[in-house]
Amino acid sequence: MLNSRHLLICAAATLTLALAACGQTTSVSEEPGAVAEAPADTSATGTFCEEVGRRVTAEQCEDFTRLADRAAVGVAAFNAPDPMRRGDTHTLQLAISDAPAPEDVEAPATEPATSETPTTETPTDVVATGEEPAPAPPTPTDVVDPLQGNTVEYAPLVGRFMRAELTGEGFDITPLSPPSQEVLPDSVTTWSWRVVATSSGQRALTLTTIVEGCDAQGQCYPLRSTTHNHEVEVTVGVLGRAQDFLEAAPIWMRLVAGVLTALAVLIGAWFGLRNAFRRGRGA
Repeated sequence: MLNSRHLLICAAATLTLALAACGQTTSVSEEPGAVAEAPADTSATGTFCEEVGRRVTAEQCEDFTRLADRAAVGVAAFNAPDPMRRGDTHTLQLAISDAPAPEDVEAPATEPATSETPTTETPTDVVATGEEPAPAPPTPTDVVDPLQGNTVEYAPLVGRFMRAELTGEGFDITPLSPPSQEVLPDSVTTWSWRVVATSSGQRALTLTTIVEGCDAQGQCYPLRSTTHNHEVEVTVGVLGRAQDFLEAAPIWMRLVAGVLTALAVLIGAWFGLRNAFRRGRGA
């Protein structure tokens, strides 16, 4: 009996030690897993890019810097509404193209004819055998010239992706085209706005063109910009001056003018009815 009780006590002690050893093994095996956790992903925060003044990825910063460095002086023209009358509407169109390459501007050099290599071809033969040169692409001036207004040329910084804005105090301006567009080589890109003069006097319209860089998500950042101001004289017609006079007059004067106008209408109607009645009696 004593031996059986002793055996039970030993078995219980052995089981307790075994359970404690399992618990320690489990706690030790979990610690390396906690230490081996992957570090936090810091790529989302990016690095500070001097070109755009904010944190982006290193690849995006390289792209933006490359686009900014490639911005060059181009050619632009728009049809200026000068002068304008208050209340009139003018459609202003801005046309932009990149600057032509130097080899496109300079004429190709030709070798002079010598006595050792006489030329026997006539101009007709040259035209008949040679290839006709490709027509030159249109310029911004060519696009704007047929439009109403005075053609104004200037030289903004031009890049592959651009945004154009038109502002002006004393004007109601409505965009008619997307603000951000792509300027392709050997082509002309245009922006349009509807401009309504709402105030008279010497006014100014401001054209702002911005070279942009856009990421894969469509977020665009300004890289280079050019601002061009154009003064516009806004005049006022006879009816506009009368309206201004009435608006500036005191309230009692407006009331008197309204009463006199109503009386004039009544008197005119009375004379009309009287003449009609007399003609009816005479018939």
